[in-house]
Amino acid sequence: MRTVLAVVLIAAAAWLAVVDWQATIGQGYAYRPGTLGGMIAARWPNAHASMIATLQAGGRLWHPVGSFVLALPVALVLLAAGFALWIGRPRRRAR
Repeated sequence: MRTVLAVVLIAAAAWLAVVDWQATIGQGYAYRPGTLGGMIAARWPNAHASMIATLQAGGRLWHPVGSFVLALPVALVLLAAGFALWIGRPRRRAR
């Protein structure tokens, strides 16, 4: 099951990278992958605004952690999760 989920995540990352590439090249820009914060803002604008306000009010963790995580490309996050599942999958032992 982990193998199937890993393959699905890696395929989703590849598909999203191609979609981002087609969207940015079609507009005449250099390749700009979609970020996690941008995806959340596009999908749930009110929740994104309240999440950012909460993180910034927290103080210490906003700048080093929160801004970094929200700036990560979505395709990279999916790819990392897929490879982590792929590496951690159970393997058969040779007898």
